[in-house]
Amino acid sequence: MSMLLAQSAPAMSEAPLIWGIILVGTAIVLLFLELFVPSGGILSLCSAVAVLASILAFFTYSTSAGMIALGLYIVLGPLVIWAGFRWWATSSLGQRMILGAADDPIDRTPDEAYAASKAAMQARAHQLDQLIGRQGTAETKLFPVGSIRIDGTRYEALAETGMINAGAEVLVIAAYDNQLKVRPADS
Repeated sequence: MSMLLAQSAPAMSEAPLIWGIILVGTAIVLLFLELFVPSGGILSLCSAVAVLASILAFFTYSTSAGMIALGLYIVLGPLVIWAGFRWWATSSLGQRMILGAADDPIDRTPDEAYAASKAAMQARAHQLDQLIGRQGTAETKLFPVGSIRIDGTRYEALAETGMINAGAEVLVIAAYDNQLKVRPADS
């Protein structure tokens, strides 16, 4: 029986190769988890450490295995990360996590993206221009920048002069740079 177990167990010299493969799998799993678990980059750092440890394990097994692993990491690593990001960005989860992705398809040309961005800025400027002369309430202290609320919608605002306390009634006098310029309504 012990003879049979000795034949099925890997030789001691194959252990670094097995560890290298295990560490490659660990690196891939950690990189995949980074997309879904908010770790602040810690999982990516652990994945990078696993990659370095796998390269070391492959070089411990043999120089040729180490060079092959290093070459594969250099060539396939960026391709796998790029393909993974493209897949993730088009997935429903990626669409929910990327700000503005629902109205900004990933396959637009730079000219199309610029035109869409310019149109959105002009629409926002037009919307803010419609608020000139309207009254609202300061939601936060404007010292000189803060938030106001007009008809239930929150906007960033800049006090014309000095400071405006929270809760004060304000009058919109101008709109520029995606921001409303206000003064106290009683002045």
